[in-house]
Amino acid sequence: MAIARLVPGGAGDGSGYRVVSLAAAPEGRDGDGDLFQVLGDMSHPGRSLVGFDFPIGLPCKYAAAAGIGSFPEFLDALGSPPWREFDVVADRPSQIALRRPFYPSRPGGTSREQLYQGLGLSATDLRRRCEGTDAETLFWTLGGKQVGKAALTGWRLLRRARQREPGIKLWPFDGPLPGLLAGTGHAVVTETYPREYYRHLGATAGGRRWSKRRRHDRLALVPGVLRWAGCLAVTWDTRVLRRVMGGFSEGRTGEDEFDAVVGLLAIIGVVTGTIATGEPRDDAAVLTTEGWILGRAG
Repeated sequence: MAIARLVPGGAGDGSGYRVVSLAAAPEGRDGDGDLFQVLGDMSHPGRSLVGFDFPIGLPCKYAAAAGIGSFPEFLDALGSPPWREFDVVADRPSQIALRRPFYPSRPGGTSREQLYQGLGLSATDLRRRCEGTDAETLFWTLGGKQVGKAALTGWRLLRRARQREPGIKLWPFDGPLPGLLAGTGHAVVTETYPREYYRHLGATAGGRRWSKRRRHDRLALVPGVLRWAGCLAVTWDTRVLRRVMGGFSEGRTGEDEFDAVVGLLAIIGVVTGTIATGEPRDDAAVLTTEGWILGRAG
């Protein structure tokens, strides 16, 4: 998790953002369910804007088939009838149902076609508008591109946070971002997708293949990270800057740190007006059930 604070001394209106932390997500007194309490304490008396790299929303075709008219209402009902088994990943094709849609719990003799048949929906039906054609379908839980298990973990976290006062706001379901940020004392949650923002680093220039998993490749993109941050008038805590300039940490953690920083800069870009939020305000499905990836053009 990368964290920035709004501090005096930046450009424009006299304030700017400073990246103050790059570490494992903080845990509160009650474990990860208290993450928003930690963030609230850090941002008091203002508010925090939080981006998560997992789907926040449901495909509209699935929602219609399952009788879901609002993602926030569905989220608040998870764990209660008729959604008690929703987060129990199916072991066998015969267990797949609209109210138990995640599959499979383990590899071996499984296929996406079994999922589509069990739900009575196609692969296209199981993608949200903001995902295009490059994303794995939400309910499939195997492989490097799968997002299903992350969604389940994240939704549990969001549900617990919404049960506390003053709760959290979900963009775009609870309204346009400027209005949500005008309040005080609450967190606003958005969906981010770091890959969406790599173009701001020049990562696609020349068409050269690269991988965020390789530290050498991340090092090659550091100038782009620093250049983008400079355009946003972002400053750095010395320890965080040292890690960034070193290509982030070795091992698996390095790619997560890279994506966290890229996602954070995108959020700052949206807040400061250099990146549009992107959601199509004329699409009722986006605003009620599907949600949107922050900064992706509609």
